[in-house]
Amino acid sequence: MNNYKMFISAGDSSGDIHGANLMRCLLKKNPNITFYGLGKERMNEAGLHSLYDMTTKSLMWLHVLTELTTFLHMKKNCVHFFQQETPCAVILIDYCGFNFQLARASKKLKIPVIYYISPQLWAHGPWRIKKLRKLVDTLIVIYPFEKSFYEKSGLPVTYVGHPLFDEIDKEHRNNNQLPKKEKQEGESIVSLLPGSRKQEIIRLLPILLKTARQIKQTVPSLKILVSCNSEQYFSLISSIVEGSHVPCEIIVGNVHTIIQSSDICLAGAGTVTLQIAYYHKPMLIVYKISPFAYFIAKPFITTPYIGLVNKLANKMIVPETLMCGNNCTQLANQVIPLLLNSQKRDTCIGNLRSLMEEIGKPGASERAAEEILHFLKQRLQNT
Repeated sequence: MNNYKMFISAGDSSGDIHGANLMRCLLKKNPNITFYGLGKERMNEAGLHSLYDMTTKSLMWLHVLTELTTFLHMKKNCVHFFQQETPCAVILIDYCGFNFQLARASKKLKIPVIYYISPQLWAHGPWRIKKLRKLVDTLIVIYPFEKSFYEKSGLPVTYVGHPLFDEIDKEHRNNNQLPKKEKQEGESIVSLLPGSRKQEIIRLLPILLKTARQIKQTVPSLKILVSCNSEQYFSLISSIVEGSHVPCEIIVGNVHTIIQSSDICLAGAGTVTLQIAYYHKPMLIVYKISPFAYFIAKPFITTPYIGLVNKLANKMIVPETLMCGNNCTQLANQVIPLLLNSQKRDTCIGNLRSLMEEIGKPGASERAAEEILHFLKQRLQNT
Protein backbone atom coordinates (compact mmCIF):
# COMPACT_ATOMS: atom_id res chain seq x y z
CA MET A 1 0.00 0.00 0.00
CA ASN A 2 1.69 3.21 -1.18
CA ASN A 3 -1.21 5.44 -0.22
CA TYR A 4 -2.12 5.29 3.44
CA LYS A 5 -5.06 7.68 3.37
CA MET A 6 -8.33 5.99 4.30
CA PHE A 7 -11.81 7.49 4.16
CA ILE A 8 -14.29 6.28 6.79
CA SER A 9 -17.96 7.24 7.26
CA ALA A 10 -20.26 6.48 10.21
CA GLY A 11 -23.86 7.65 10.51
CA ASP A 12 -24.77 7.68 14.20
CA SER A 13 -23.41 7.34 17.73
CA SER A 14 -23.10 3.54 17.68
CA GLY A 15 -21.37 3.66 14.31
CA ASP A 16 -19.06 6.31 15.75
CA ILE A 17 -18.08 3.96 18.59
CA HIS A 18 -17.45 1.01 16.27
CA GLY A 19 -15.63 3.23 13.77
CA ALA A 20 -13.31 4.54 16.49
CA ASN A 21 -12.49 1.03 17.66
CA LEU A 22 -11.79 -0.07 14.10
CA MET A 23 -9.51 2.94 13.53
CA ARG A 24 -7.48 2.16 16.65
CA CYS A 25 -7.07 -1.47 15.63
CA LEU A 26 -5.94 -0.44 12.13
CA LEU A 27 -3.46 2.05 13.57
CA LYS A 28 -1.97 -0.60 15.85
CA LYS A 29 -1.27 -2.72 12.78
CA ASN A 30 -0.15 0.19 10.61
CA PRO A 31 0.58 3.50 12.38
CA ASN A 32 1.16 5.25 9.03
CA ILE A 33 -2.56 5.30 8.14
CA THR A 34 -4.28 8.70 8.16
CA PHE A 35 -8.07 8.74 8.45
CA TYR A 36 -10.39 11.25 6.82
CA GLY A 37 -14.17 11.23 6.67
CA LEU A 38 -17.36 11.60 8.69
CA GLY A 39 -17.72 10.72 12.33
CA LYS A 40 -18.50 12.07 15.76
CA GLU A 41 -16.67 12.51 19.08
CA ARG A 42 -15.24 9.01 19.42
CA MET A 43 -13.84 8.86 15.88
CA ASN A 44 -12.45 12.40 16.22
CA GLU A 45 -10.69 11.33 19.42
CA ALA A 46 -9.27 8.30 17.57
CA GLY A 47 -7.59 10.60 15.04
CA LEU A 48 -10.17 11.28 12.33
CA HIS A 49 -9.58 14.32 10.13
CA SER A 50 -13.25 15.22 9.83
CA LEU A 51 -14.47 16.67 6.54
CA TYR A 52 -17.60 17.95 8.26
CA ASP A 53 -18.67 18.48 11.87
CA MET A 54 -21.00 15.52 12.48
CA THR A 55 -21.37 15.90 16.25
CA THR A 56 -24.93 17.21 15.90
CA LYS A 57 -25.83 15.37 12.68
CA SER A 58 -27.09 11.93 11.77
CA LEU A 59 -26.92 10.21 8.40
CA MET A 60 -30.45 8.81 8.73
CA TRP A 61 -32.55 9.76 5.72
CA LEU A 62 -35.14 11.47 7.92
CA HIS A 63 -32.50 14.02 8.86
CA VAL A 64 -31.20 14.15 5.29
CA LEU A 65 -34.66 15.22 4.10
CA THR A 66 -34.98 17.94 6.73
CA GLU A 67 -31.48 19.33 6.12
CA LEU A 68 -31.09 18.57 2.44
CA THR A 69 -28.82 21.52 1.60
CA THR A 70 -26.44 20.63 4.42
CA PHE A 71 -26.15 17.01 3.35
CA LEU A 72 -25.71 17.83 -0.32
CA HIS A 73 -22.84 20.09 0.71
CA MET A 74 -21.41 17.33 2.88
CA LYS A 75 -21.58 14.84 0.02
CA LYS A 76 -19.91 17.39 -2.29
CA ASN A 77 -17.02 17.76 0.19
CA CYS A 78 -16.56 13.98 0.33
CA VAL A 79 -16.59 13.57 -3.46
CA HIS A 80 -14.09 16.42 -3.79
CA PHE A 81 -11.83 14.62 -1.32
CA PHE A 82 -12.08 11.40 -3.36
CA GLN A 83 -11.12 13.28 -6.52
CA GLN A 84 -8.22 15.19 -5.00
CA GLU A 85 -6.71 12.66 -2.59
CA THR A 86 -7.69 9.22 -4.00
CA PRO A 87 -7.76 7.31 -0.68
CA CYS A 88 -6.63 3.69 -0.72
CA ALA A 89 -10.07 2.63 0.58
CA VAL A 90 -13.50 3.96 1.48
CA ILE A 91 -14.86 2.26 4.60
CA LEU A 92 -18.60 2.65 5.16
CA ILE A 93 -20.29 1.81 8.45
CA ASP A 94 -24.00 0.93 8.49
CA TYR A 95 -26.57 3.46 7.12
CA CYS A 96 -27.16 2.59 3.52
CA GLY A 97 -28.91 5.83 2.49
CA PHE A 98 -26.11 8.38 2.60
CA ASN A 99 -23.32 5.79 2.49
CA PHE A 100 -24.70 4.32 -0.74
CA GLN A 101 -24.24 7.77 -2.26
CA LEU A 102 -20.59 7.78 -1.19
CA ALA A 103 -20.11 4.22 -2.49
CA ARG A 104 -21.46 5.22 -5.90
CA ALA A 105 -19.05 8.18 -6.11
CA SER A 106 -16.13 5.98 -5.01
CA LYS A 107 -16.81 3.31 -7.61
CA LYS A 108 -16.86 5.89 -10.40
CA LEU A 109 -13.33 6.86 -9.36
CA LYS A 110 -12.24 3.20 -9.01
CA ILE A 111 -11.61 3.56 -5.27
CA PRO A 112 -12.25 0.26 -3.42
CA VAL A 113 -15.32 0.27 -1.17
CA ILE A 114 -15.44 -1.78 2.04
CA TYR A 115 -18.79 -1.99 3.83
CA TYR A 116 -18.41 -2.72 7.55
CA ILE A 117 -21.60 -3.47 9.51
CA SER A 118 -23.72 -3.87 6.41
CA PRO A 119 -27.31 -2.56 6.17
CA GLN A 120 -29.91 -5.06 7.42
CA LEU A 121 -31.23 -6.00 4.00
CA TRP A 122 -32.03 -9.48 5.34
CA ALA A 123 -34.82 -7.92 7.45
CA HIS A 124 -36.17 -5.49 4.85
CA GLY A 125 -35.31 -4.72 1.26
CA PRO A 126 -33.45 -7.87 0.05
CA TRP A 127 -33.98 -6.64 -3.53
CA ARG A 128 -31.36 -3.95 -2.79
CA ILE A 129 -28.60 -6.57 -2.78
CA LYS A 130 -28.19 -6.04 -6.53
CA LYS A 131 -27.38 -2.40 -5.90
CA LEU A 132 -25.03 -3.34 -3.06
CA ARG A 133 -23.17 -5.78 -5.30
CA LYS A 134 -22.55 -3.04 -7.87
CA LEU A 135 -21.29 -0.54 -5.31
CA VAL A 136 -19.23 -2.59 -2.85
CA ASP A 137 -15.98 -4.55 -3.28
CA THR A 138 -16.20 -6.50 -0.03
CA LEU A 139 -18.53 -6.82 2.95
CA ILE A 140 -17.53 -7.30 6.58
CA VAL A 141 -20.58 -8.51 8.51
CA ILE A 142 -21.30 -8.83 12.22
CA TYR A 143 -23.96 -11.58 12.34
CA PRO A 144 -23.19 -15.18 11.35
CA PHE A 145 -26.37 -15.63 9.25
CA GLU A 146 -25.42 -12.59 7.14
CA LYS A 147 -22.48 -14.43 5.58
CA SER A 148 -24.61 -17.04 3.79
CA PHE A 149 -27.28 -14.44 3.00
CA TYR A 150 -24.88 -12.20 1.07
CA GLU A 151 -22.74 -15.01 -0.37
CA LYS A 152 -25.77 -16.24 -2.33
CA SER A 153 -25.66 -13.00 -4.31
CA GLY A 154 -21.99 -13.42 -5.17
CA LEU A 155 -20.72 -10.70 -2.82
CA PRO A 156 -17.31 -11.26 -1.17
CA VAL A 157 -18.18 -11.34 2.53
CA THR A 158 -16.37 -12.00 5.81
CA TYR A 159 -17.97 -12.57 9.22
CA VAL A 160 -16.03 -11.04 12.14
CA GLY A 161 -18.56 -10.94 15.00
CA HIS A 162 -20.33 -7.99 16.60
CA PRO A 163 -18.10 -5.10 17.78
CA LEU A 164 -20.69 -4.38 20.46
CA PHE A 165 -19.13 -7.21 22.45
CA ASP A 166 -15.79 -5.39 22.41
CA GLU A 167 -17.53 -2.50 24.17
CA ILE A 168 -19.53 -4.74 26.52
CA ASP A 169 -16.41 -6.67 27.52
CA LYS A 170 -14.58 -3.40 28.22
CA GLU A 171 -17.48 -1.97 30.23
CA HIS A 172 -17.93 -5.25 32.09
CA ARG A 173 -14.29 -5.23 33.19
CA ASN A 174 -14.46 -1.55 34.16
CA ASN A 175 -17.75 -1.90 36.04
CA ASN A 176 -17.18 -5.33 37.56
CA GLN A 177 -16.33 -3.79 40.93
CA LEU A 178 -19.40 -1.53 40.99
CA PRO A 179 -22.15 -2.64 43.41
CA LYS A 180 -25.37 -3.97 41.95
CA LYS A 181 -28.71 -2.54 43.03
CA GLU A 182 -29.63 -3.79 46.48
CA LYS A 183 -32.39 -6.39 46.52
CA GLN A 184 -34.42 -7.37 49.56
CA GLU A 185 -35.02 -11.02 50.35
CA GLY A 186 -37.80 -12.38 48.11
CA GLU A 187 -37.74 -9.26 45.94
CA SER A 188 -37.65 -9.41 42.12
CA ILE A 189 -36.26 -6.63 39.94
CA VAL A 190 -37.63 -5.77 36.50
CA SER A 191 -35.77 -3.23 34.37
CA LEU A 192 -37.41 -1.17 31.64
CA LEU A 193 -35.08 -0.23 28.76
CA PRO A 194 -37.14 1.86 26.31
CA GLY A 195 -34.25 2.89 24.06
CA SER A 196 -31.83 5.74 23.52
CA ARG A 197 -33.82 7.92 21.12
CA LYS A 198 -36.56 10.38 22.02
CA GLN A 199 -39.24 8.83 19.80
CA GLU A 200 -38.46 5.33 21.11
CA ILE A 201 -38.90 6.54 24.69
CA ILE A 202 -42.18 8.34 23.94
CA ARG A 203 -43.58 5.36 22.05
CA LEU A 204 -42.44 2.52 24.31
CA LEU A 205 -41.97 3.66 27.92
CA PRO A 206 -45.68 4.21 28.74
CA ILE A 207 -46.46 0.66 27.57
CA LEU A 208 -43.58 -0.81 29.59
CA LEU A 209 -44.69 1.05 32.72
CA LYS A 210 -48.29 -0.18 32.38
CA THR A 211 -46.97 -3.71 31.84
CA ALA A 212 -44.78 -3.47 34.96
CA ARG A 213 -47.79 -2.29 36.99
CA GLN A 214 -49.76 -5.36 35.88
CA ILE A 215 -46.84 -7.68 36.69
CA LYS A 216 -46.62 -6.13 40.17
CA GLN A 217 -50.25 -7.10 40.82
CA THR A 218 -49.16 -10.76 40.55
CA VAL A 219 -45.65 -10.24 41.99
CA PRO A 220 -46.16 -7.67 44.80
CA SER A 221 -42.46 -7.74 45.76
CA LEU A 222 -41.49 -6.44 42.31
CA LYS A 223 -39.02 -3.55 42.19
CA ILE A 224 -39.04 -1.51 38.96
CA LEU A 225 -35.98 0.21 37.46
CA VAL A 226 -36.11 2.51 34.43
CA SER A 227 -32.99 2.96 32.34
CA CYS A 228 -32.18 6.47 31.09
CA ASN A 229 -29.25 6.25 28.68
CA SER A 230 -28.51 9.97 28.58
CA GLU A 231 -28.97 12.88 30.97
CA GLN A 232 -30.62 14.84 28.15
CA TYR A 233 -33.70 12.56 28.32
CA PHE A 234 -34.00 12.47 32.11
CA SER A 235 -36.74 15.16 32.20
CA LEU A 236 -38.72 13.39 29.48
CA ILE A 237 -38.52 10.02 31.24
CA SER A 238 -39.34 11.59 34.62
CA SER A 239 -42.49 13.21 33.21
CA ILE A 240 -43.66 9.93 31.66
CA VAL A 241 -42.99 8.04 34.91
CA GLU A 242 -44.79 10.66 37.02
CA GLY A 243 -47.77 10.53 34.68
CA SER A 244 -47.97 6.75 34.96
CA HIS A 245 -48.10 6.76 38.80
CA VAL A 246 -45.99 3.58 38.76
CA PRO A 247 -43.49 3.47 41.67
CA CYS A 248 -40.03 3.00 40.16
CA GLU A 249 -36.45 4.25 40.21
CA ILE A 250 -34.87 6.03 37.23
CA ILE A 251 -31.17 5.32 36.72
CA VAL A 252 -29.09 7.48 34.37
CA GLY A 253 -26.35 5.67 32.44
CA ASN A 254 -24.60 2.54 33.71
CA VAL A 255 -26.90 0.23 31.79
CA HIS A 256 -24.62 -2.75 32.51
CA THR A 257 -25.21 -2.47 36.27
CA ILE A 258 -28.96 -2.13 35.69
CA ILE A 259 -29.05 -5.30 33.58
CA GLN A 260 -26.87 -7.29 35.97
CA SER A 261 -29.13 -6.31 38.88
CA SER A 262 -32.30 -7.44 37.09
CA ASP A 263 -34.25 -10.66 37.21
CA ILE A 264 -35.87 -9.78 33.89
CA CYS A 265 -35.65 -6.90 31.38
CA LEU A 266 -38.36 -5.35 29.21
CA ALA A 267 -36.69 -3.78 26.19
CA GLY A 268 -37.09 -2.46 22.68
CA ALA A 269 -35.89 -4.50 19.73
CA GLY A 270 -32.43 -2.90 19.30
CA THR A 271 -28.91 -3.99 20.11
CA VAL A 272 -29.62 -3.54 23.83
CA THR A 273 -31.08 -7.05 23.63
CA LEU A 274 -27.54 -8.32 22.93
CA GLN A 275 -26.31 -6.54 26.05
CA ILE A 276 -29.05 -8.23 28.07
CA ALA A 277 -28.24 -11.60 26.50
CA TYR A 278 -24.54 -11.14 27.35
CA TYR A 279 -25.49 -11.25 31.04
CA HIS A 280 -27.87 -14.21 30.47
CA LYS A 281 -30.89 -12.26 31.70
CA PRO A 282 -34.40 -13.28 30.58
CA MET A 283 -36.17 -10.54 28.65
CA LEU A 284 -39.28 -9.50 26.79
CA ILE A 285 -38.67 -7.72 23.48
CA VAL A 286 -41.34 -5.18 22.52
CA TYR A 287 -41.66 -3.35 19.22
CA LYS A 288 -44.42 -0.74 18.97
CA ILE A 289 -45.66 0.33 15.56
CA SER A 290 -48.78 2.13 14.35
CA PRO A 291 -51.40 0.09 12.45
CA PHE A 292 -50.77 2.18 9.33
CA ALA A 293 -46.98 1.71 9.53
CA TYR A 294 -47.48 -2.03 10.04
CA PHE A 295 -49.76 -2.20 6.97
CA ILE A 296 -47.11 -0.43 4.88
CA ALA A 297 -44.13 -2.37 6.25
CA LYS A 298 -45.60 -5.89 6.42
CA PRO A 299 -44.93 -6.85 2.74
CA PHE A 300 -41.26 -5.94 3.18
CA ILE A 301 -40.59 -7.81 6.43
CA THR A 302 -38.66 -10.94 5.50
CA THR A 303 -37.61 -12.25 8.93
CA PRO A 304 -39.94 -14.13 11.33
CA TYR A 305 -38.30 -12.49 14.37
CA ILE A 306 -38.23 -8.87 15.49
CA GLY A 307 -35.55 -9.44 18.14
CA LEU A 308 -31.88 -9.92 17.29
CA VAL A 309 -31.54 -12.53 20.03
CA ASN A 310 -34.18 -14.77 18.44
CA LYS A 311 -32.91 -14.07 14.92
CA LEU A 312 -29.39 -15.11 15.92
CA ALA A 313 -30.63 -18.23 17.69
CA ASN A 314 -32.97 -18.95 14.75
CA LYS A 315 -35.67 -19.82 17.25
CA MET A 316 -37.79 -18.11 19.89
CA ILE A 317 -35.61 -18.23 23.01
CA VAL A 318 -37.13 -15.08 24.57
CA PRO A 319 -40.70 -13.79 24.15
CA GLU A 320 -41.20 -10.94 21.69
CA THR A 321 -44.22 -8.91 20.62
CA LEU A 322 -44.86 -6.64 17.66
CA MET A 323 -47.60 -4.32 18.91
CA CYS A 324 -50.06 -2.12 17.06
CA GLY A 325 -52.20 -1.48 20.14
CA ASN A 326 -51.66 -1.29 23.91
CA ASN A 327 -52.39 -4.81 25.15
CA CYS A 328 -50.27 -4.69 28.29
CA THR A 329 -52.01 -7.72 29.76
CA GLN A 330 -50.59 -9.81 26.91
CA LEU A 331 -47.09 -8.52 27.70
CA ALA A 332 -47.45 -9.12 31.44
CA ASN A 333 -48.58 -12.70 30.81
CA GLN A 334 -45.37 -13.33 28.87
CA VAL A 335 -43.18 -11.96 31.64
CA ILE A 336 -44.73 -13.50 34.74
CA PRO A 337 -43.80 -17.15 33.90
CA LEU A 338 -40.16 -16.09 33.48
CA LEU A 339 -40.26 -14.71 37.02
CA LEU A 340 -42.26 -17.43 38.78
CA ASN A 341 -41.74 -20.62 36.75
CA SER A 342 -38.20 -21.84 37.53
CA GLN A 343 -38.19 -24.38 34.67
CA LYS A 344 -39.09 -21.79 32.03
CA ARG A 345 -36.63 -19.34 33.53
CA ASP A 346 -33.78 -21.85 33.56
CA THR A 347 -34.51 -22.89 29.97
CA CYS A 348 -34.39 -19.26 28.84
CA ILE A 349 -31.12 -18.60 30.69
CA GLY A 350 -29.58 -21.78 29.27
CA ASN A 351 -30.49 -20.78 25.72
CA LEU A 352 -29.04 -17.30 26.21
CA ARG A 353 -25.84 -18.75 27.64
CA SER A 354 -25.46 -21.12 24.67
CA LEU A 355 -26.03 -18.27 22.22
CA MET A 356 -23.44 -16.03 23.91
CA GLU A 357 -20.89 -18.85 23.96
CA GLU A 358 -21.29 -18.94 20.18
CA ILE A 359 -21.37 -15.23 19.28
CA GLY A 360 -20.59 -13.17 22.38
CA LYS A 361 -16.81 -13.09 22.22
CA PRO A 362 -14.88 -9.80 21.88
CA GLY A 363 -12.33 -9.16 19.12
CA ALA A 364 -14.57 -8.17 16.18
CA SER A 365 -12.82 -4.83 15.66
CA GLU A 366 -9.44 -6.55 15.56
CA ARG A 367 -10.65 -9.14 13.07
CA ALA A 368 -12.25 -6.44 10.89
CA ALA A 369 -8.97 -4.50 10.81
CA GLU A 370 -7.08 -7.63 9.77
CA GLU A 371 -9.58 -8.30 6.99
CA ILE A 372 -9.34 -4.73 5.65
CA LEU A 373 -5.54 -4.80 5.50
CA HIS A 374 -5.59 -8.28 3.93
CA PHE A 375 -8.09 -7.12 1.30
CA LEU A 376 -5.97 -4.07 0.41
CA LYS A 377 -2.77 -6.14 0.26
CA GLN A 378 -4.38 -8.62 -2.14
CA ARG A 379 -5.77 -5.80 -4.24
CA LEU A 380 -2.32 -4.19 -4.47
CA GLN A 381 -0.78 -7.50 -5.56
CA ASN A 382 -3.40 -7.90 -8.29
CA THR A 383 -2.82 -4.46 -9.81
